[in-house]
Order: sequence, then C-alpha cells, then structure tokens
Amino acid sequence: MTAAITNALGGVSAAAAQFDKAAKNVVKAAAPGSSDDLAAAIVDTKESELTYKANLSVFKTANNMMGDLLDIMA
Repeated sequence: MTAAITNALGGVSAAAAQFDKAAKNVVKAAAPGSSDDLAAAIVDTKESELTYKANLSVFKTANNMMGDLLDIMA
C-alpha cells in the first residue's frame, strides 16, 4: 500500500507540472497572432486535471485502506 501512496504522490506532482506547462501553452496560444493550437492546449490542461484527480483518488483509497488495516490490527 505504501507503494500505491508513493506512486500516487508522484503522479500528483507530475500532473501539477503538466498542468503548469499546459496553462502556459494556453496563454501563449491565446495571444493575438499566435499560430499555436489553442484547442490542443486546452485539452492538455483538462488531461492534466483528470490525471491529478485520478492520482489523488488512488492516494485517498490507499490511505483509507491503510487506516482500515491499522484499525483491524489495533
């Protein structure tokens, strides 16, 4: 279970970095005269949001399971 927590936290961190990059791309693409793809940049922000939420869900589930296990052993 600790591996799940560690992996989830790593995923949350990676998703936050991905979101930061995607948000910068949205700003860049939204600038007047930009040839960057705004739609792709927005999709990237949504993808990183969902990745963040999924990893957070894994963390919460693993944390709850760890708590239940400790309750059983106590």
